[in-house]
Amino acid sequence: MHWIDVVERDITEAVFPHPLYVMHSQTFASSAFTRTILSHAEAAGLPVDDLLHRAGIEPSWFEDQHQQIPACLVDRLWLECEKAGAGRHFGCELIHGMATSSLQGINILLDSAATLRASLACFTQYLPLVTNHVIAELVENGHEAHLHLRPVQTQPHFFALDAATMSLVRNIARRLGKPPGQVFTRVVLDPDQAAGDFLQDLGIAVERGTYPCLVLPQAVLELPLLSANPFLHQSMLGHWQAAAPNESRNDGLQLARHWLTAGDQPIERIAERLGYRQPSNFIRAFRKQFGITPKQFRLGSL
Repeated sequence: MHWIDVVERDITEAVFPHPLYVMHSQTFASSAFTRTILSHAEAAGLPVDDLLHRAGIEPSWFEDQHQQIPACLVDRLWLECEKAGAGRHFGCELIHGMATSSLQGINILLDSAATLRASLACFTQYLPLVTNHVIAELVENGHEAHLHLRPVQTQPHFFALDAATMSLVRNIARRLGKPPGQVFTRVVLDPDQAAGDFLQDLGIAVERGTYPCLVLPQAVLELPLLSANPFLHQSMLGHWQAAAPNESRNDGLQLARHWLTAGDQPIERIAERLGYRQPSNFIRAFRKQFGITPKQFRLGSL
């Protein structure tokens, strides 16, 4: 189902639990990131109040930067920006307004890691606390590393995909202190995305696929980051670990079901991404929640 079919459906009443809990049945984006979209829309001369009304987003939700806003409403906000006259490259241009606060401080954690591998490991692990609308997964294949951005349920609006793709390309290259064309061998884009011209201007080959994927040489993962800071990184890591309380793990198990059906990553890797130190603990928790083991669930889905 295409994203436009989803945003045109009736929106059911949203229930917001603890700000850092991932909801069972709906994907979300943080209010901090959504506020960044609105700031960009305002700078582009779009009617912000009208956009919020048409998207069904309450202004009071922005009082807490950790508030979760249903992804279907955020997609509707992107769509209303497009209807209101936002240019095709609206999402690509969003990176100029992407402040650290829009991702709840995750960029500080990523910037201060020792190597790009460590930085991307933090990104894939803690992105679900900022948004669970897409899944970031790093897969190493031969001499290449692929950073996949897979949709969880439905494909986000191409503005969102462009913003995510261009932000990652810019920030990863910035952390290494290298031109993007020397870091990435190619980038795969969704057919609707408009970032192709920007990427080619940076010297990056562009391909079309079902979702965004950034491809870089595997050796680049071991390069040190310019702003590596062990003390700051450990401090920020403690903050993000504390932001994923044990009570939210049952919600994370819902995400594990998607990973088990959407790809072939090992169960041990899924357990690690959810914060389980031992795969056996993950298997036990999964069986308690769903009545079967992760392996049984995967076999059943196939």
